[in-house]
Amino acid sequence: MLLSANRTPIFPISLGGAGIGSCKKNVFFQGPVSEKQAIETVLFALENGINLLDTSPFYGNSEKKIGAALKEYGKRSSLILSTKAGTHPIYKGYSEDSIRRSIDNSLWTLETDYLDIVHIHDPSDTDFKSMMNNGGMETLLRLKEEKLILNIGLGVRSHDLHLQFISSGYADVILPYLDYNVLCTKADALLNTSHKKHVAVMLGSALCMGLLSGKNPAHTSIRHYDIEKDVSVEKAMQMYEWCNKNEVSLMALNYKFILDHPAVNTIVIGASSKEEVRESLNAHKENINPAIMTSFLKKFGLS
Repeated sequence: MLLSANRTPIFPISLGGAGIGSCKKNVFFQGPVSEKQAIETVLFALENGINLLDTSPFYGNSEKKIGAALKEYGKRSSLILSTKAGTHPIYKGYSEDSIRRSIDNSLWTLETDYLDIVHIHDPSDTDFKSMMNNGGMETLLRLKEEKLILNIGLGVRSHDLHLQFISSGYADVILPYLDYNVLCTKADALLNTSHKKHVAVMLGSALCMGLLSGKNPAHTSIRHYDIEKDVSVEKAMQMYEWCNKNEVSLMALNYKFILDHPAVNTIVIGASSKEEVRESLNAHKENINPAIMTSFLKKFGLS
């Protein structure tokens, strides 16, 4: 699958909805984000080349805010709109009924008549098996035939579930997270399989909850994942110090490393403000000296 919006290739940076969906009831990352700030963030992203928005009914009031932004923006066909089913706070689950109700609610909340991508969101092994055998997948395929959804994806951390999904033949796109960046390359085999099978990849949590943001990792407050068990904060500090010494952005090096993998179509960022979107866009545009990149990869065992 080649991700594209109105025949325009997908931009290498995409906007995720968790950050802007943060509200008093469901706090993500730094804290609640007003509807005004969320709309400004979405519009800024769209006006600066980003053409994929990825959200979920699980992400606070993200769908509502994105719906409001898109109503103001218009030009629906110029972008890819991606949401998720399975973790809806009311229509939770992976049964035929839950998935249908979740998607119907997302269509209404996002104020759109179709969804470019619906990801099955964070199923357990049991949930995934049940969904594949008890009508959940049939529902997604039927909605795809009806063109209410255009592509079926899976957003989960488990590499084994992604591989099962790819093997099923139903996968258009996958959304793995946390496991492919300069601190962790555990998803490399999964990405290679995805590329071989022509399944698109949206990569999440590329900055490891801020450890690779270019800010001092010692001052990073990690909230949603206890990722110290998975990655080395000490190594993140070493990378941060190396980049400062060599006058290069750690965020930019990390983005280049990820996007150099032929499987990765786009990095989904969890920005919650125009400033954070701008930081990621600037990092993506930064011209990295090949000698610096080679030196970094060699120094940290990535070459």
